[in-house]
Amino acid sequence: MNSAINQKIAATPADGCTSPSVPIIGSVRKVVLERNERDEQEVIEYFEWQSNKTDDHEPIRVLHLEKMKTEVVFGRKHVAWDVHATDGRWWVITNPTNLYSQIEFPSLDYLLSFHVGLIARLAARDSRKAETPHQNRFAAAWRRWEQAATAMDHASEAEDFQAIGMKCRECFLAFVRTAPEYVELSDGSPIPKRGDFKAWAELIADWAAPGEQSGDIRSHLKKVSASAWQLANWLTHTSNALAVDAQMTLDATHHVLEVFSTAVIRKESARPERCPQCASYQLQSFYSPELEIDPPYVTVCHACNWESLQMPDGDAHD
Repeated sequence: MNSAINQKIAATPADGCTSPSVPIIGSVRKVVLERNERDEQEVIEYFEWQSNKTDDHEPIRVLHLEKMKTEVVFGRKHVAWDVHATDGRWWVITNPTNLYSQIEFPSLDYLLSFHVGLIARLAARDSRKAETPHQNRFAAAWRRWEQAATAMDHASEAEDFQAIGMKCRECFLAFVRTAPEYVELSDGSPIPKRGDFKAWAELIADWAAPGEQSGDIRSHLKKVSASAWQLANWLTHTSNALAVDAQMTLDATHHVLEVFSTAVIRKESARPERCPQCASYQLQSFYSPELEIDPPYVTVCHACNWESLQMPDGDAHD
């Protein structure tokens, strides 16, 4: 009896105060201020999706989470969340979202530096890729643009920058090389030489954006293609070219490929101006030759998920 009393006395601090017990997670969540349930739900769904990709363990669930810090780096907002889960504690950093173990990264400030550095490296790598929905339709031209972009990373001398100009020229020629297969020429119109980019670009612009209503689009296509082609030729023959000249030409080439690809796909896909189901303008067409349909495109509405693809039974997704 005396032994139990002595143990109790020994466990009590000299000032008579007792340490509070660890609060229950459910109770903590009720008193957290300024909670945004929508943001919390997005983080919870992401965490549990990432944590339960395999079936070799019990489902991992989030018990509690709190927004710990928001930091803006180069205009991009990163939000850090402290996540208590059934398998331990984790950090979730947003934009883009990734999760990290708090055992491996006990310091949030250090983790933010790591996360931002990782994202910067990924962004630098992806900037040299043709991340566009049109790259499958004009794969040869976009592949040459990626080669030019990769070469730009290693260019240091004037002759290297001149080579970028030559590669950009090849992008343009690869783009118009298949034009005779889809551009409909008016009767009696002369057929340009295969290497005459400017002539083919004007024909593509006339075919893809016909009519008075599309006059401004047609004019823009012709002007930017002529300007970029001239820029690429200038760079190819400039012995004192600088890095900024090569980057400008590379960007101009990307813009021409993008706008011309968009115009051609818009024409080929016969995409309606508005969604036939919800009347939204949020339509996008994807080049899908593997489906063996004519035209080889699937149009999707991002507002209501309508799509133009015909089902095997002949019923459309509408």
